Amino acid sequence: MNLKEFIKECHQKEVFKNLSIYVVSSWVLIQVFSEMWEPFGLPKISMTYLLLVLIVGFPFYTYLIWRYRLKPSETKLSQREGMKFVKNKSGDEGVESQFKKRKVHLPGIHFYSPFQKMYFTFLFAILLVSVFAVALIVRANFINEPEPGVFAFAKDDSNDKIAVLSFENNTTDEELDVVGKMAVDWIIHGITQNDIGQVISPKVVEQYATVLKASLVPDEDNGILTEYLKPGKIISGNYYLNNGKLLIQCTILDGNMNETLETIEPVSCDSDSPLVCIEMLKQRLLSALLEEDELYTVYEETPPNYEAYKLMQGMNKFESHTPEYLNLLNEAIALDSTYFEPKLHRMAYYYNLEDFAMADSMVRQLASADLKSSRQQNLVKLWTALINGDNKKAFTYLKKEYNIETDDLNNNSSTMVVALQFVNRPDAVDSIYNKQPIMAHIDSLSCQTCEYRHFSKGMADIALGKPEKAIEMFKDYGRVKEFYWIKDVLMYANIRLGDSTEVDNIMNTIKLTGDLDTWREKCLLVGKQYLIRGDRSRADMYLNMLLGSLEGQPAELSQEEKELKAFSYFYLDKYTEAGKIFQNLQEIDPEDVDYISFQAMCLFEEGQLEKAEKLIEDIDRLRADYQYGKIDYAKARYYAVKGDTDLLIQNLIRAVAAGKRYNPGTFHDDVLMKPYTELESFKNVLNFWH
Repeated sequence: MNLKEFIKECHQKEVFKNLSIYVVSSWVLIQVFSEMWEPFGLPKISMTYLLLVLIVGFPFYTYLIWRYRLKPSETKLSQREGMKFVKNKSGDEGVESQFKKRKVHLPGIHFYSPFQKMYFTFLFAILLVSVFAVALIVRANFINEPEPGVFAFAKDDSNDKIAVLSFENNTTDEELDVVGKMAVDWIIHGITQNDIGQVISPKVVEQYATVLKASLVPDEDNGILTEYLKPGKIISGNYYLNNGKLLIQCTILDGNMNETLETIEPVSCDSDSPLVCIEMLKQRLLSALLEEDELYTVYEETPPNYEAYKLMQGMNKFESHTPEYLNLLNEAIALDSTYFEPKLHRMAYYYNLEDFAMADSMVRQLASADLKSSRQQNLVKLWTALINGDNKKAFTYLKKEYNIETDDLNNNSSTMVVALQFVNRPDAVDSIYNKQPIMAHIDSLSCQTCEYRHFSKGMADIALGKPEKAIEMFKDYGRVKEFYWIKDVLMYANIRLGDSTEVDNIMNTIKLTGDLDTWREKCLLVGKQYLIRGDRSRADMYLNMLLGSLEGQPAELSQEEKELKAFSYFYLDKYTEAGKIFQNLQEIDPEDVDYISFQAMCLFEEGQLEKAEKLIEDIDRLRADYQYGKIDYAKARYYAVKGDTDLLIQNLIRAVAAGKRYNPGTFHDDVLMKPYTELESFKNVLNFWH
């Protein structure tokens, strides 16, 4: 029997009709179950179990069709084919005409029809496909292991997220609003210190409410929690005054806010001593959250001074780099010398201003304190590693902080940046980025943190050789105003794919909708990227456009404009013109390492080797603490131009070991390093922190 005959007979015997009943019924069941599992409180993995049952059941159902619908008719046919004809012994055996024949079944003999053979062949094939599908599902959901070398993050084996909502002030006294904020902070502090679960703070809910509002998505707090953040438990509370006493109470709700799991006994204290109530409430709440037979340790940390805490609530009124912001932190510390948070923010203030010596001094003071809180200890270790340029340790400690509050956008974005730029792990960026499923519902990049998250994700995809993914994500942002981080990603990606038309369109948009300085910076960026890709003509076009915008200006060029002009000449191989400008810039800022190194490279290209070598030797006199490999990288660039591979690699290793970051425009993204990127020794530099 050939395939066409088999299909025809299956159709006649309604085999396809019966199989379609199973397939359609299974599909309907999956659709219904996908909507009903959550209201019934079933675990998400239950959908996987259902799928496994349906796949396993399909070959079994196919066999049942044979057993109860096809086999009876096939058995009759087999019996007919298993008969033999024999002579009838009655009558005159000598008369041939009187011979008669009768059918006799041959015992023990079963004849398989061609249809039956073909049917069971296909049944076996279906069985193999089902086993393969089941193996894939089981491996992906139950025994899948992370790839070796990939940074692993906390798995969601169970929903241990706990949302702490803002406490409602029912006292009618607005000055007591700070009591609710402090109660939330202290409860979160207790949950994280005792490792009870991941916390969703009111700040996180507010972050998503702001972003979702920009995306025209309903932004009610309850909807954000139940639809997007999906905690396992929710803590809500309120406080009020009763005969001069402050009473605070709270309840623990289920993740859908449909059921009260436990009501915490209210606490009472004097209204001018709210910390007493807050500490009592925290202890009762922790006891309720932990299992009855589970022991826990509450570190005996003194709550901050109430006035200092109220002062810290005004932090958001000031930009984090302003003197007013620093004054506020100093005032809070003066009110409470044991208050950790303002000390941490003050240290970060100096770090962000690149006053690393002051930041180092402050983090050393924190490290020498008797910190019992594991989170405080981890934060001190994190900042110590950052200041020391130990990027691998910094990433390790940042992951611990990140796992405490994975839904915080700032935590998420910072971890992505450190993964990509500090330790060069673009493969780790994807897992961090995908920890935020809510971002799939956000169409706008209106928040700066969101935009930088997307920038890091796009640059990671490009580094992994997937520029088309970045383009697919951000293609709509190429022709709108601003979003310059995203435009950088698009230009990087399109240059790698050779789509010069799209690059020109994006650059025209920047020129028409942005300021001239931004367009000039992007011209230099695009020109260098084309040089990396080996497209000299396109690179020269953009570099000459940049130079043209700087020529013929009546006023003296600013220092930034002189920089752009010098770099344009340098990458156009006009070393004499570039060298003169770099020399002038060096006179303006004698300690700028880049000015010196590029002037040395210009001298080398002009054949003035002795002068170039002297400049590079003299650059070592500028060595100081907290430079994070700046001088070593500058020397590596010179040796790259000179063609000295050994000294190039030596200085690159020194640079990265001292904390040099893998920023855009450096290492594998540096035009000067292009001839060396395929060397094994260069790849070892990129993998230094792995």
